[in-house]
Amino acid sequence: MNKIVVNKKSVIESVAKMAEDKAIVRSYLKGNIPLESLKEKGITLAKPL
Repeated sequence: MNKIVVNKKSVIESVAKMAEDKAIVRSYLKGNIPLESLKEKGITLAKPL
């Protein structure tokens, strides 16, 4: 059986990044920051169908 090793530090860092990204996207939707700042952070929004 393969043993899965979880690095606690990397998990905490990724959760913190997700929370930060969520706040940035919220501020974009409210109109507080431009789309270019999202692209600088590496966030791309999906195009609607």
